[in-house]
Amino acid sequence: MKVLPFKIPKPANELVRHQVDHVAYFYDKLHQHPEVQLTVILKGEGSLIVGDYIGRFAPGDLYLLGSNTPHVFRNTDLYYKKGSSRFAHSESIFFDLEIIESHFSGIHEFEQLTRALSELDGCYRIEDHKNFIRKRIQKLRDAKDLQKIILSLEVLDQIINETHPERLNKAGSVRNYSAREGKRMETVMRFIMEQCHRHISLAEVADAANMNKEAFCRFFKDRTRKTFTGFLNEVRITRACHLLSNKDLTISQVASEAGFPNLSYFNRVFKNLKKITPKAYRASIFSEIKTA
Repeated sequence: MKVLPFKIPKPANELVRHQVDHVAYFYDKLHQHPEVQLTVILKGEGSLIVGDYIGRFAPGDLYLLGSNTPHVFRNTDLYYKKGSSRFAHSESIFFDLEIIESHFSGIHEFEQLTRALSELDGCYRIEDHKNFIRKRIQKLRDAKDLQKIILSLEVLDQIINETHPERLNKAGSVRNYSAREGKRMETVMRFIMEQCHRHISLAEVADAANMNKEAFCRFFKDRTRKTFTGFLNEVRITRACHLLSNKDLTISQVASEAGFPNLSYFNRVFKNLKKITPKAYRASIFSEIKTA
């Protein structure tokens, strides 16, 4: 199977596709598709990578991704352990932008919608009216024909007119990969995500990409706007954020399991990226749980 592009399984003339993913873990290969994607996470946690953004996803999160945005939702390592009883659950709507533009272009009532969808640049997190949007997405399970279109347009109208989506990646940081670039980036991303718990040398990751070190550094920074070390540290800090929710682990153990060579370096990188210490971050997690 080609990693990029990814084909959403739907008839060629279908405007909207509703998809339920109830799986051991989410599709964890870097991929892109021409459809605009709206996804609600109902169960499962892990890391989301899109453009220059690396961050956590968790139940209740709602994401909007523009057309041809390379992305990957990768669950935490616990989901991959043999015999794991964990599962991931999300529901998504895919909007065929090509059909919308070709069939509704020039129609006054669709001008705002067409413009808004075509201007999406990367990935956005939506906080406003999440329950309304989630319920409409879930209603699509049983919707057919015109009812499916009506529910979908209600969701889009709510997002365009009533919410303030937070852009996660920097403007212009998302690029449409060729199939060859995509395969190479997917190989690199997978290697980093699977091996970030240990020391990774530049030579190792360059070898995984089948490139020399100098060429790899240029390739990687051109496509992520980050150095390899900077990107790796962000992946490790995202991993650490998951681990900090485990009361049984000391902060020193979290640092080690996240792949940092020593506690002082971990504390420095964590505070630089999160603007808070690991100890304070852990306290905030349990404070939120108590008030929920």
